[in-house]
Amino acid sequence: MLKSLYIASTQGSGGKTTIAVGLCLAMRRRGCEVGYFKPVGTLAAHSGGHVLDEDAAFVAELLGLEDDPADICPVVLDEDALHDVLSGSEVDAMRRVEDAYARIAKGKDLVVCEGLGEIWQGRFLRTSGADVVRHLDLATLLVAKFAGARLLDDIIYVKDALKEYLLGVLFNMVPETRVDLVRGEYTAFLETHDVTSYGVLASNARLSAVSVDEIVEALRGTYVCGEQHGDRLVETYLIGAMSPEHALRYFQLTPNKVVIVGGDRAEIVLTALETPTVGVVLTGNYVPSPAVLERAEEAGVPLISVESDTVTAADGLRRLFGRLRVQEPAKIDLIVDLIDEHVDLDRLVADLS
Repeated sequence: MLKSLYIASTQGSGGKTTIAVGLCLAMRRRGCEVGYFKPVGTLAAHSGGHVLDEDAAFVAELLGLEDDPADICPVVLDEDALHDVLSGSEVDAMRRVEDAYARIAKGKDLVVCEGLGEIWQGRFLRTSGADVVRHLDLATLLVAKFAGARLLDDIIYVKDALKEYLLGVLFNMVPETRVDLVRGEYTAFLETHDVTSYGVLASNARLSAVSVDEIVEALRGTYVCGEQHGDRLVETYLIGAMSPEHALRYFQLTPNKVVIVGGDRAEIVLTALETPTVGVVLTGNYVPSPAVLERAEEAGVPLISVESDTVTAADGLRRLFGRLRVQEPAKIDLIVDLIDEHVDLDRLVADLS
């Protein structure tokens, strides 16, 4: 059996779930019996009397796992967990993690364990990523979402915290213009700190894109117009919180976007409609003027009305774009192909042996 692998991250929405799924499927291609485990979750969902993590439940279904859902993610960080700590009813969350992991690992060649956004999360239950790694003796792969040179500080911080438990780093969501730099100077710098690089994954719009319909559902919005274009894909989002002059330059630089703007800012909405925009989210439950509605229909751009304010809507989209969205079989195949092509799996397997 290989040493089990913990997937850590330098920040939230860094692609851990995508990498975990890709590694599970890539290792299956190599004939390994692979398990999936999320020791601690944060997106609470209730099913069959159990509190589950939404992402873990989704991955379990995607991978066709037959393990007990309560074992796949035994601990969820929410207000109920905090209440249990304060009341003294939570005796030992780490014991639940250890017992569930033992059941998941039985009969497996490898278990891929997905961590939380940062290694310190879960400390109030004594189940942070660093705690889990040490208690379960897990080798750790750090998924590092590109963030410029400051990313190197984050990686060294994790190295100092995990010490010998950190196998190395996998760079993720790297802009094409920075791939050579990361493969060269970033990797060379980390080698001087005994941190191995297992590969560089460039940004891929196909994997991160979401449909307009998914945005409407996530924000609990309603179509003002353009519902027939709900299947169009959005690659990113921008906030329209500036003057029309600045907004025009800002919007022109980013295609395939949705713009979030206060519903009463007609001039910003019209500016967005003059640039490559897939949809506009109007916050404050505001109904646009007939002139704005007519222009949106002419441009074929859906207008979406939401009750929330701009900050809340932007946070909802941040979480939406940060989650794995691979319902399409083609996306699943793409993930595995990217892992096979750009990750040094041979070296990773050797280091886990």
